[in-house]
Amino acid sequence: SIRLEKKKHKKNQLFGYFVIIRYSVDLQAKLKMILDQCKLSYFGIAGRGESIRLALTIGGVKFTDERVAFKDWGTLKPNTPWGSMPVLSLSDGTMIAQQRALLRFVGKESGLYPTDTIAAAKVDEFMDAAEDIGAVTMKAGVGMEKDAKEAARKEYCSEGGKTYATLQKIDVKVGSNEGPWAVGDSLTIADLKIYCDCNNLVSGLYDGVPADTLDPFVNLTALRKAVRSHPSVTKWYDELDSSITMPVSYGPL
Repeated sequence: SIRLEKKKHKKNQLFGYFVIIRYSVDLQAKLKMILDQCKLSYFGIAGRGESIRLALTIGGVKFTDERVAFKDWGTLKPNTPWGSMPVLSLSDGTMIAQQRALLRFVGKESGLYPTDTIAAAKVDEFMDAAEDIGAVTMKAGVGMEKDAKEAARKEYCSEGGKTYATLQKIDVKVGSNEGPWAVGDSLTIADLKIYCDCNNLVSGLYDGVPADTLDPFVNLTALRKAVRSHPSVTKWYDELDSSITMPVSYGPL
């Protein structure tokens, strides 16, 4: 009787494991279907769209990379959720916008966003901090003539400057984690946000920012190298249409 009960219990356990595994597989398939054949709309530059392009690529999602010409933006703008891009259009017609919201959405669907709530909060923390890189730099030289503005931005990016201080804080925080990644032991959307925001900073997008601004920050450099050398990222840039010109900062490190 006891032996029969043990066998029955073991059989129920195995059945439970099977249900969990089957549910997990079915869920992953469903999540994959949500993003399947989606379209990402953004300008034909890296800007705020590149991190999402990379997240979709690393996640193995087949998507349409719509690069909107600046001359067409005025016509398209009223039809976007917030009057801005990037915008992700799903196959059922759903439109979602705002860069960090899209990163989290794609990250959750593709395994690039932690399921652990504390780790997820740390990823969000890094993404918000990375947002400050551009926001702080843009404040330099506001209302000044071109030469004065560029001088102000150079000062911001030098030791003692506000952009330098922002980069230094992120660099130290990244360095406190083991390995090249910002959070945990694998790539997350936080790494993609940091990677793209750092690259954009020295891409020529911000007038007056020296090309060597990132050189003092060894942890940010290691993170950028790790992202750029990821097989899916390497493949993405190797196969990019020849009509698309990427800044030097997005090249191999």
